[in-house]
Amino acid sequence: MSSTLTAGIRAQLTAALETAARTLEVADVPDLELGRAKGVEHGDYASSAGLKLARELRQAPQQIAERLAAAIEIPDGAAEAVPDRGYVNFRLTTAWLQRLVAEIATHGPGYGSSDLGRGERLQVEFLSVNPTGPLHIGHGRGAILGDALARLLEFTGHKPEREYYVNDQNTQARMFGESVYARLHGEPPPERGYAGEYVSELAEMARHDLPGIEKVPHDEAEPRLRAYAIGVMVDRIRTTVGRLEVGYDEWFPESRLWQEGLPQQAIERLRESGHLKEREGALWFGDEEGDEEDRVVIRSNGDPTYFASDIGYLLSRFESRQFNRVIEVWGADHHGYVPRMRAAAAALGLDPQKLVIILNQMVNLKEGKMSKRAGRFVTLDELVDQVGADAVRYFYLLRSPDTTIEFDLELALKQSNENPVYYAQYAHARLFNVELTAAQRHPRLRDDAEVSLLVHPWELDVARQLAFWPEVVEDATRLMEPHRIPYYVHDLATAVHRFYHAGNEEGDYRVVVDDAQLTRARLELCRAARHTLKTALDLIGVSAPERM
Repeated sequence: MSSTLTAGIRAQLTAALETAARTLEVADVPDLELGRAKGVEHGDYASSAGLKLARELRQAPQQIAERLAAAIEIPDGAAEAVPDRGYVNFRLTTAWLQRLVAEIATHGPGYGSSDLGRGERLQVEFLSVNPTGPLHIGHGRGAILGDALARLLEFTGHKPEREYYVNDQNTQARMFGESVYARLHGEPPPERGYAGEYVSELAEMARHDLPGIEKVPHDEAEPRLRAYAIGVMVDRIRTTVGRLEVGYDEWFPESRLWQEGLPQQAIERLRESGHLKEREGALWFGDEEGDEEDRVVIRSNGDPTYFASDIGYLLSRFESRQFNRVIEVWGADHHGYVPRMRAAAAALGLDPQKLVIILNQMVNLKEGKMSKRAGRFVTLDELVDQVGADAVRYFYLLRSPDTTIEFDLELALKQSNENPVYYAQYAHARLFNVELTAAQRHPRLRDDAEVSLLVHPWELDVARQLAFWPEVVEDATRLMEPHRIPYYVHDLATAVHRFYHAGNEEGDYRVVVDDAQLTRARLELCRAARHTLKTALDLIGVSAPERM
């Protein structure tokens, strides 16, 4: 695969610009901030290099930009450099865009992948809600965000392992067990217990699957009921997320940490380093300066808190299992816990920068009720039943994690271009249909394509969007922002639809025409766009249908 496909054009232009700056005797070249141009009149990429280097070179920015544009050598004639008021603008050349189309069509789905991660072994831990009830629509966002991140990391040369941390012995888990026990004996759940109908269902299932459990004393029955009910709920969670094409490499139980002695080891290490202190009969964590809010590790009654498990979980991942980085996807309601966990990592002698925590905001339904249980608690299964897995995944990834989602049910169900999922998938189906039409009209098209025939603006606009793909992947991975992928999908789909409509308006511009050579060239563009569109949809877990 050529350097164009693996590195991307932005990286090549950046390198060429930096080399040109050195020819101007710039000793230490700063970041010249090459990015996409803000308007088509400025080309495809732009750098404020003239402004950046003005102080060091003691020249007017426009003069520096002119010198840079004259000195720059761009590989493969990929772009033309034009000085513009202190900026250096780059416009991708027609010849290079034509060659790119041929390369992508030849290499197919690998376009945009890279070895950015160099085999880095890391963990993506996401969703991990207490297995004490059905997943609701808010939970789905974390599941899809974590899964899309893992897909991106794999595509860019990392080795991510997906993990669900199963809280099977914390306070909520024990309250869950007590609730099932109460229902088993025909009693109301305890205060702050679980009152859903599913709890009564679990009690009846336990009565059947654990014969005689209702006659067992409470202290023996509750742990057995808790383990049974959590096992059932974990299976249900696995089934629900599976409907969204989300899977895990590991379902890691909290109890395993204590069996392996990791929380105990972490507590002892923090005690020896002076990060723990006793107060009011309890054991507290706080950093040495006392700036971080203290946190209870062991309660005054001797019971450990979830924080005790969490510091053991840090040792499990960074030391026992030796992940280089850990990426956690949490709900935004955990924002106060982020500095605490980073402080704990540092106190344990771990690099807190390698603990990456991504928070995602709430999901609300824009309007209407979905079912009898709609309103405050709509299950994720109900949402998938209503609009399908593709719409759920696409809509959840359309916004940055720090933005609340207003899920528009009506829009998600529309079979029109207003629906962004339909719009993207229809572009792929159109590209596939063109292949069938071409095969019928020209059953013996040549293998190679004369891509120099691709000269119209709407054809080159598709190629231009294809050129941007590697940098979109790189930025989405480095910044851990999968929502950049559906943004790109929309841009590429727009270019594809425009290209297609040009043929509807003028017959000579259709992909399949009487001229077999021209048909073959346009078919090459369709194949390159289809490969890339499918790759992008795969990365966000959305299907690429061949017919709609």
